[in-house]
Parts: sequence; structure tokens; C-alpha cells
Amino acid sequence: MKIEVYKTPEETLRSMTEALIAAIKKSKSKPYHLALSGGSTAQQLFKLWVKEYRDNIPWDILRFYWVDERCVSPEDDESNFKHAERLLFMPLDIPQYHIHRIWGEQDPKVEAERYSEMVKWELPGYSNVPRFDCTILGIGTDGHVASIFSNSTNLLTDHRVYAVSHHPRTGQQRITMTGTVILKSTTILIPVVGADKQEIMEHLVHKQGEYPASYILSHAPTATLFTDRVTE
Repeated sequence: MKIEVYKTPEETLRSMTEALIAAIKKSKSKPYHLALSGGSTAQQLFKLWVKEYRDNIPWDILRFYWVDERCVSPEDDESNFKHAERLLFMPLDIPQYHIHRIWGEQDPKVEAERYSEMVKWELPGYSNVPRFDCTILGIGTDGHVASIFSNSTNLLTDHRVYAVSHHPRTGQQRITMTGTVILKSTTILIPVVGADKQEIMEHLVHKQGEYPASYILSHAPTATLFTDRVTE
């Protein structure tokens, strides 16, 4: 795992975006299968892409998927899809058939199975573990990654593609990519920005405590973490 440190969130997200562009150019995969995360960092990233990268990213070859999704309707403010649709897809006129959303409004277990089968069909590696060309991950202040929390670390080594998890505090159901599939990704990019991420970054860098993010970072040697947090 490689860590790159920048002075501001904007510089951090620009650098991560340049790494994505370089990965797309290097890849022979067309279409290019990209898994997105949700949360405040993703929303900042989408705004940046629309403002500064409209003409620099080959949007036509990208196919969009989700790392995880809350089990809510696509109109709900907690929906990861809703924010991507409003901030990224609509401003850039991304065709709907290039977007593969998780149906958070459906029965979670059934939807996890449906989405898993769809991903297996769309991505290379159907007979084994499907391989995303790039997965963009976030890390929560509690060290969760995707929707794999401290109460569901079994999902880090689960051999399913997507599975159902529960938020440890609210009990909210989520549908999440498993650690097995995350680690299979050709490229893993992890933007971690904001003052609220300082403490978890220090814990991760200095290996203080066991978190789902710790597992991913220690098992993904080709992953790059981009941050504006200085950890001495």
C-alpha cells in the first residue's frame, strides 16, 4: 500500500483523479468497470469531476457500479446513488445503461444476490471472482470500509460478491461488496480527506487497533491512499 499526502482536500482529490485517468489509459479493458463509494468525500469528488474533468476523463467507456449502498429508495437522501445521479451523472449526461445501481429499495438479501449475479455477468472473471478495473474506496471515522464494519469483519474474507451488512449503531441494512472482491480489483484508489479523518488515519498508519480498513490496506499492496492528513 502506498500513501500520498497533500496539503488540501482539493489537491488530494485531483491527484487521485489523475491516478484514475492514468489507470484508464493504461488499461486495455473497454468498457472500463468502475466501482464508486458514497459519502461526503465521494460527493466532493463528483463535483470536482464535473467542474474540472469534464473533458479529461473518457466517460463514454466507463461503466459505473457501487461498492455499497444503504437499503433505502433511490430518492432518499441517504442513497449513494441519489448523490451520484444529481452531482455526476445528470450534469455529464451519462447514459442510464452505463449505470448499474444497487436497488436499495428491494429486499436486501435478494438484491445482494441479484447484484452479485449482474456483476459476474458484466465483469471479466465470471468463473472465478469478478475483477473491477478500479474500485474507489472510502474509510469511515470508525475504520469501516465499504459497508464492512467492526461487527461484520467476516465479510472481509467472504467468497460472495456482495452481501448484506448492518450498521453497528443504527442497525440499518446495507448491501456491500465483500473484501474478497475489493482485493481482486486491478486498481484500488482510496481518498481520505477532512479533519474528522485525522484520528483514524493515525491509527491506520501506526497500526493501532484492528479495523476493516486495516485488513484491506495490509492485503492490497497495489492500493494507493490519497490524504490531506499528516501522520508523523
